[in-house]
Amino acid sequence: MTDTTAALPPAAPVTLRQRAWRALRPVLPALTAFYAIQVVSYVVIALVADRAGVSFTELVGSYDVHWYAEIAEHGYRQDILLDADGNPEPVSLAFFPLLPALASVFGLFGMPASAALLLVSLLAGGVAAWGLHVFGTRLGGPRVGNLMAVLWAVAPGAIALRMGYSESLFVAVAVWTLLALERRQWLAAGGLTLVAGLSRSTAVALIAAVGVAALIAIARRRDGWRPWAAVLLAPLGLAAYLLYVAWRGGRLDAWFWIQDHAWHMGFDGGELTWITLGRVLSGEEPMWSVILAVVVVAGVGLLVASWFVRSIPLPAHVYTAAMTVSALGTGAFWNCRARFLLPAITLAVPVAFLLARAPRWVSAVVVSLACIGGAWWGAYLLAYAELNP
Repeated sequence: MTDTTAALPPAAPVTLRQRAWRALRPVLPALTAFYAIQVVSYVVIALVADRAGVSFTELVGSYDVHWYAEIAEHGYRQDILLDADGNPEPVSLAFFPLLPALASVFGLFGMPASAALLLVSLLAGGVAAWGLHVFGTRLGGPRVGNLMAVLWAVAPGAIALRMGYSESLFVAVAVWTLLALERRQWLAAGGLTLVAGLSRSTAVALIAAVGVAALIAIARRRDGWRPWAAVLLAPLGLAAYLLYVAWRGGRLDAWFWIQDHAWHMGFDGGELTWITLGRVLSGEEPMWSVILAVVVVAGVGLLVASWFVRSIPLPAHVYTAAMTVSALGTGAFWNCRARFLLPAITLAVPVAFLLARAPRWVSAVVVSLACIGGAWWGAYLLAYAELNP
């Protein structure tokens, strides 16, 4: 018998471009849908702004964007000033440095800070959508993956994805951290959580997820020293920034002190949420507050439902539960509750599974209506209610 294998030419090496294309091709539908939603949403926001007689650019560049732009352009130059009662006044130190630091890179090329913040948010949104597609695909297949990316983009608080806010950046890091945990890539998970700690204080939820995953691995005696390294790495970013603010403020709890007394963002265990829900039931709240109450109740219901989805890993459950508790336990800014829930990504899983089983035209109609409704809702809060969404 003649050996023909020796006559076969050697396989051509796979180039970096080919590897990138192979990784990108499955997620192209999700990315296309994500950025198409941004375009449609901007059209809706522009129409609402025009009807309200306000500038579109001022609308999407308002509230927290001003603070991030201040940091991107000038760093943390503001000193902590005290009012007549000895409480700190609002100061940029309350905002974490990762988003403005990335925006300042584009500022080196002459891009205005507000535009750079928006660009970083949109780019990070694509990275987050990619990760959500991978996460959802691992749970229930490609259609669930596409729906995860899309549902996040049309969620009630998704107006933040179209502004220079840090939600896109944080979720991008969070979802890839959860994927790294699932793949037992401990150093990547710990390093990404470190980065998340430079983005938002809610990195605590990711630190908890890493801790739970590491405890399970250690108990099962898997992966040697790597879970320990992940646990040690995870809190370093958050701790570093809190210590920096402590140094600037002259007290160890300076960041919490500023949050509580200047921004009234302390944790109240859900007291404000309960009080506001009661006022909604008694008819004492305006319509925008009633809509937010529906969003909050739906979020709690989806949190419960998500625990019945067996394919969701325990660390992802821990992360989302911690994010939900944080969102509903904040002692101020009821108007921001939908945005605070935006990073709680597994809340979308039950809806994604439900729509994946429905005919495609049904999911298309639901997503389209949610896209238009969500964009209108965010623009309404900005333009008419004059509230931070």
